[in-house]
Amino acid sequence: MRASARAQRRGAVLQSGAPCKIASLWVCRALPLPNQRFYRDEHLFVDLRNQLVTLDGQTVTLTRKEYELLALLVQHGGKVVPRANLLTHVWGYVPKTRTRTVDVHIGRLRQKLAKHGRFIETVFKVGYRFRPAPRP
Repeated sequence: MRASARAQRRGAVLQSGAPCKIASLWVCRALPLPNQRFYRDEHLFVDLRNQLVTLDGQTVTLTRKEYELLALLVQHGGKVVPRANLLTHVWGYVPKTRTRTVDVHIGRLRQKLAKHGRFIETVFKVGYRFRPAPRP
């Protein structure tokens, strides 16, 4: 029996509830989701319970994947989230998947967040980081 089949029989699952292969178990456990309810700065508000994003008091319309991506980055504010972890937790892809979908979604998210999109930083060859706005 292959290792991935044994892992699935043992009940290894992603946080999303999807079965997890043994080779990617480190990714499954790499992102504990903090018990955070919202992120707020002078202009941006992300309500993690109600899945609502506002920018300067105006609701920002995001796709489900854009919201999940932003929520994951915000929950790990200041920390680099590797591309493989984003692919696994937002899209359910296996870590070795080669795709530009993360980059495309980050670009769209930056556009929708306008000048606040700059707080989503690219960490070359690693992943992305949400750098919270400095407190006044």
